[in-house]
Amino acid sequence: MLIYRFLTWFVFVVSSPFLFFKFKGRERKERFGKPKHKFERCVWIHAASVGEVNAVKTLLNELLNKYTHTDFVLTTMTRTGQEAARKISPKLTTAFLPFDVDFIMKRLYKRINPSLIILVETEFWPNMLIIAKKKKIPVLLVNGRISDRSYPKYKFLRFFWKPVWQAIKSVNAQSEKDAERFKYLKFNNVVNVHNLKFCIAQKQYNKDKLRLELGYSSHDFVLVWGSSRPKEEKLLLKALPKLKQSNPNLKIIIVPRHLHRIPEIKELLKEFDFRLYSELKDVPEILLVDEMGILNTFYAMSDLAIVGGSFFNYGGHNPLEPAFYGTPTIIGNHFYSCRDSVDRLLENNGIIVSNKNDLIVDINKLTEDMSKARQMGINAKHTLENNADSLKMHMKRLEKYLK
Repeated sequence: MLIYRFLTWFVFVVSSPFLFFKFKGRERKERFGKPKHKFERCVWIHAASVGEVNAVKTLLNELLNKYTHTDFVLTTMTRTGQEAARKISPKLTTAFLPFDVDFIMKRLYKRINPSLIILVETEFWPNMLIIAKKKKIPVLLVNGRISDRSYPKYKFLRFFWKPVWQAIKSVNAQSEKDAERFKYLKFNNVVNVHNLKFCIAQKQYNKDKLRLELGYSSHDFVLVWGSSRPKEEKLLLKALPKLKQSNPNLKIIIVPRHLHRIPEIKELLKEFDFRLYSELKDVPEILLVDEMGILNTFYAMSDLAIVGGSFFNYGGHNPLEPAFYGTPTIIGNHFYSCRDSVDRLLENNGIIVSNKNDLIVDINKLTEDMSKARQMGINAKHTLENNADSLKMHMKRLEKYLK
């Protein structure tokens, strides 16, 4: 651990001029351990990015509503995570997580004075946890998971991680497989309380009204590719001629994961009939969404959802968002970041796992048999309803520390 502390200090000193110019304003202060607000006492929650923030949104709202006299501070690593965090509640204080350098982390602890720390999924920062251990601040892990990729690394480096993990008093694992992994690695007090992602509370829409507002007819078959990542748009465009042969009324909506890729995707689409969502006047063959935070709108009005980040090695994105609307869903075979969600949906025939070679066949299976597609969407929605006890189980395990 001394080696880690020295290395992080050394890297910080060497890179600090670059970091100083890379980050501006509020973010710069927070990355250096100086959030805007100070607290005499608070509950500190840390979620890495937008996926983790969305996963615990219902839990955060429950905590805010129940413990009205407690200050809650939510930190994230990424800017998209901050954007998602700020939308949760005005009662929630948000900030960027500082660099995991000993003296910077100590500065943050001094300013916010946490009495409890809640980590989301798998966020282990050694200096952060060692300080908590020294200060005897309990650390809890909620919706805990260990990915297939991370597990062998943690096993190999147990000698390094063991003193860090000792700071964690309780683990709420999101699946039995994850619970077994945490137990094997000798974490304390591990219990499978299911995946909080199943407790999503998204905005309800009237599908027919939504389609009408956007200009799509009842005869259009609307396919939404959500959270698309590099190379996935090319894969879809390559398949498009064959898909159009079997379904002439096919309309495509592409919602990229990152908006900075819009110019790149526009270049790919220049030979096609496409429009940007921000310039939508009439319904094109392909709609490219250039606005953040509205993916669920398109999942709600679509006939078929394809969850991106999964046909190449990105780990996949959340398939429970389209499942909430009962939308038939296809995901690629690279889904290690949402393994438990996909496994649960597969158990109930609520999703199809495809790959680059079988995508056309799998899409046509659903476009040619709409009764099968509708039943798959119903199964997916039932999967969420059947796993909705996770929030109650999480709260029960947290309450003894919050009291």
